Amino acid sequence: MIYTSRFANPELKTGKYTAVRISVGSPRWKLAYEVAGAMTELMPKGIFGKYDDDKAAFEVEYRKRLTCIGVEYIRKILRQYEQLGKDVVLLCFEDVRKGEVDWCHRTMFAKWWQEQTGEVISELPDPSTPKIVKPKKKVDDPQTTLFQP
Repeated sequence: MIYTSRFANPELKTGKYTAVRISVGSPRWKLAYEVAGAMTELMPKGIFGKYDDDKAAFEVEYRKRLTCIGVEYIRKILRQYEQLGKDVVLLCFEDVRKGEVDWCHRTMFAKWWQEQTGEVISELPDPSTPKIVKPKKKVDDPQTTLFQP
């Protein structure tokens, strides 16, 4: 079975999974599990950071990339990881449980894959509590006072 998840998911410490990086960068902290490899084909190279404020434009470009690479080539690489005998987890950084504020290419890949193959790639259950970051108040927000008379 194939899943998606974030590097910080504590479930990965169980050792039940073959962890595969699909993020452009690697974690800068020590992981409590081994990463078996990286799939550059699923990384958003060339578009990472380019569309931070425009999810729709990012998705269009990422889907173009996936389509150019193709289902059969991606399947071939995924099978190599599956042959290691454990469920495969495709990893990047975002905690998608936070909702739209932390959208991610891995969920876009999973959706594209299902559309192309009919196969569902689910998010690996994450037993930790999501850290919801409250939006900062804007300086021009009338509810925010910079000083009091």
